[in-house]
Amino acid sequence: MAKHRRLIIVSILAYIVFLLAMLPLNLVYQWVNPKLPVQVVSVSGTLWDAEVVAKHKLTGQVRINWQLSALPLLWGSAQTQLKIDSAGVQASAVVTASALTGDVDAQGVNAYVAAGLINQALRANRVSMQGDVELSNASLGLNIFERQTHHAQGNLVWVGGNVSYPKGRKTKNASLPMLVAKLTTDNGELKADVTTAEGLAVAKAYVKPDGWGGVSVMKRMIDLVGEPWPNKASPDSTIFDVSERLF
Repeated sequence: MAKHRRLIIVSILAYIVFLLAMLPLNLVYQWVNPKLPVQVVSVSGTLWDAEVVAKHKLTGQVRINWQLSALPLLWGSAQTQLKIDSAGVQASAVVTASALTGDVDAQGVNAYVAAGLINQALRANRVSMQGDVELSNASLGLNIFERQTHHAQGNLVWVGGNVSYPKGRKTKNASLPMLVAKLTTDNGELKADVTTAEGLAVAKAYVKPDGWGGVSVMKRMIDLVGEPWPNKASPDSTIFDVSERLF
């Protein structure tokens, strides 16, 4: 009798999950009516298999696809194959999220960001760069409730190229080699150690659970740019350090 009761409960849950997953996404979007920082151009498909086209002044038109897995929904979790595609950004990952615990886990993260898109964000600071940025087979796990990063693994690679930046009233140019940012975590803190392809440290960045983030630049970066430095310092010395609250 108990086995039959459990079977009936599981069957009812599966049926409810199936009905929810097959809801037209357009109807759900109109009902929720979320306030988003982007213009939603179109919404199609179902919660199970969906496509959203959005537009932002920085990225242009972006196409977002996802496909849900059925079994995790029975246990209060969602697992989806996520793809993002635009002229300046391509990304894919398997994302698992739990509404009960607040855990979000992304595996097999692959991403590509074109230099043109990065330059749009840097334009206000009169900085520009050549070379695209790639992230291959990375993973990231965090908890939304605790605002902590549980794990991070992967290398963010900038292929190198010419960089222009302001110096006084003039614009300076420099040619930089490939740089690699290795992602790690430490006590809930997301870190990125930036090195040359040979493993020589040039900068460090971090985001803490309390919302503070920062960047430290070492003298080796100044040497790579070719700028003179007035004081004697080793290449591993930190000569620039800035931090601010990000969220």
